[in-house]
Amino acid sequence: MACEWKDHQASKLKLIFCKSFLEMIVMLEQIARVMFWLCVGEIAARSGLLPLPAPVTGLILLYAELAVRGKLPDDLGVLADRLLQFLGMLFVPAGVGVIAYLDVLKAEALPIFAAVIGGTAITLFVTMVVVNWLGVTIARGQEQKPGRLEGAVRDVNS
Repeated sequence: MACEWKDHQASKLKLIFCKSFLEMIVMLEQIARVMFWLCVGEIAARSGLLPLPAPVTGLILLYAELAVRGKLPDDLGVLADRLLQFLGMLFVPAGVGVIAYLDVLKAEALPIFAAVIGGTAITLFVTMVVVNWLGVTIARGQEQKPGRLEGAVRDVNS
């Protein structure tokens, strides 16, 4: 009976190991997918094909691939969740950099503050103008065209 118990434990351990191994392989495939598109973005940025930063280009290309596929792979979503768990650690180097250049930040506090406030105000203003323009354009387009159902109801009632 002791041998049967050990065999059962061994098979259970094998099952757990195989499951975690397969999860790791799938995770590596998704990391490779993200890294591939980031590398393509880096090549495009360095060759001068697109005037965008390499990570932005890579993520736009990744989004394009996912849009063509029509769905987000579950494993890519799991990878994103795991990366988001450790997002806070990515701010540690930035915090150390701020502390390292604290004397420069103190000396240039007013221009930095003005740039942040001014940039935020400009961004909000441009966003407001674009959203207002899009809203007016969409409203005009809906006024000019009758809806599909309205046209169908008119055809049936005629």
